[in-house]
Amino acid sequence: MVMLELLLKNQLSAPKKLEFKNEILARVQGRNPEALNTEINFYKTELLPYFIKLSQRNPVFSVTEQLRLLVGIWTPIWSTISFHESLPKRIQDQCFQIFQQDGYCASVARYLLGKESSLSDNVQSKLPAYDFMVIQKYEVKNGKWYLENIDRFQAFKNREVPLTLESVYNWFTNVVNTKVKPNASKALNLENLEINHVNEFKKTYLATSQVFEHLYIDNDWRLVKTQADVSHLPSYTIAVRR
Repeated sequence: MVMLELLLKNQLSAPKKLEFKNEILARVQGRNPEALNTEINFYKTELLPYFIKLSQRNPVFSVTEQLRLLVGIWTPIWSTISFHESLPKRIQDQCFQIFQQDGYCASVARYLLGKESSLSDNVQSKLPAYDFMVIQKYEVKNGKWYLENIDRFQAFKNREVPLTLESVYNWFTNVVNTKVKPNASKALNLENLEINHVNEFKKTYLATSQVFEHLYIDNDWRLVKTQADVSHLPSYTIAVRR
C-alpha cells in the first residue's frame, strides 16, 4: 500500500493521463480471468492507486456532457462485475457494450460451451457458441446515471462464425425494435449449459436497477463504477471504444 499512500499524499509525480491509462492497460490486457474474489483483490492491491489518480483527471464530470461520449459500442477489457465471468470461456474480443441515443443499451458476451475436462477436443469443437445479451435502459436522474434491466436474450451459434461489431449491432437493434417490452417477464432457458454454472449465472441478471458513475471518460476510454445497492460492494469496469 506504499504506492497508494504516496498517491493520496500527492508525493508521487503525476504523469499525464495517457501514461496512467497505458499503465492500467498494461496491467489488465492479456490477463487471464480469475475468480471474482481474486479480481477484487487485484483491484485493491494493483489498480486502486491508478484509479484514484485517473479519476482526479476526469475531463468530463457533467453527466450531460458524458452522454455524447457514451453513445457507441465498447468492449469491457477488465471488470469485477460477476456477469462477465459467470460462465466459462468468455471470448474477450467478442464482448460488447452498446449505448444508443434513444436510451437503450445492452451488454453482450459470447461463451464457448464445453469447458468440462471430460469432453474431448473433438466434441468441444462441435458444440455451439452461447451468446447472451442483457437489454437495459439508461437515463440521468438528479445528475446521476441509472441503469434498469429490461430483458435478456440468448442465441446458440456456430462457434466458427465470430460475433462481430456488425452482427452484434444488428442483433441488438432487431431485438430492441421488435421484441423488447419494458414490463415483460422473460424466462431464461439454461438447460443446455453446464449445471455447475447455472445457479451462479442466474444471479447476474436478477438485479433490476443500478447506479453507475464514470470515474473517467473520454472519447475512447471509460472507467466505470457500478453499484446495485448501497449495501453492495461497488464493481469496476474498464471499457474501450470499438
